[in-house]
Amino acid sequence: METLRVAASHSSSKGALLEYIKDISQKNEEILYEIELSSTLIDKDTVKALSGIYASLDILVTDELCCETDFHKNKAFVRKCSLLNETGLVFGFVFDAAQAQKKIPLSIKHIRSLIDFLIEQYPNHLQLEWEGLRPSAVLSTQDIKTLRAFFYATETFYTYGRAVPWFLTVVEPLRLRPSVFLGDFAEWQRCNNCGLGSSFSAENAPHTEIEKMILSFVKLKYEEKKLPYVYPAAEDMIRLHGAFSRAGAEGIESILDLSYIPDDLFSPYAQDLRLFAGEVCMESCTVKVFCGPDGPDFTYMN
Repeated sequence: METLRVAASHSSSKGALLEYIKDISQKNEEILYEIELSSTLIDKDTVKALSGIYASLDILVTDELCCETDFHKNKAFVRKCSLLNETGLVFGFVFDAAQAQKKIPLSIKHIRSLIDFLIEQYPNHLQLEWEGLRPSAVLSTQDIKTLRAFFYATETFYTYGRAVPWFLTVVEPLRLRPSVFLGDFAEWQRCNNCGLGSSFSAENAPHTEIEKMILSFVKLKYEEKKLPYVYPAAEDMIRLHGAFSRAGAEGIESILDLSYIPDDLFSPYAQDLRLFAGEVCMESCTVKVFCGPDGPDFTYMN
């Protein structure tokens, strides 16, 4: 499917956005529209219109949201994200730290709290811009280096790792905030020569390569927290969702040897991995994940 990037000028107002959606919906073309817009334009009308086209939304993290001292108090923003999730629209966030810094004194603590809040909204992807950041009273030169590595690690793990279906579930048993977990991953990348400034490119790497990195790091964190008995469930969840994403996005088939059956891994019980690992019996199986007529699917091979 062809992808078309839609500039913010087409979503400068609700009227302009709805008119643009009306125009492209009449063309009946197999095109994925990547639309950049402000969260202020998200309501029932725009969501209903967007549901009629193939769209991926890039929601700009505005100065208004960045200025919050407690992001969770912005109930309107949370409701808008919930509406998108309930409708099944694909969306992510775009955060330009340098632009935000012109309005408010950004610190590492503030930015990490923002990333925690954004990930809680289940975005499909995060685009984090650091170019133009300057040292300030609350942001040292070393802080900026740390943030750049943190942003790169977040995009590698969350966005290019296609982590949205399982990220919060896998991190929860570790009792770590997402930003702390991803900060540790930035250090892991540095130590393994695959972070910012290395020859490794998350944007160009195949998903299978990034998945191997993710599994190595997750296993390390589970061992650190003395949770080796939970790791097989986490590993199966990551590999199964990864195979489904590759089947849907690239049409790639995968053969997986799992410790748990997919029916259990896709059940509500798997949302608490500690409880799941303690109460659900392992049942080794081999499955083939493929793209069927209705999308990604799997079949048992033994």
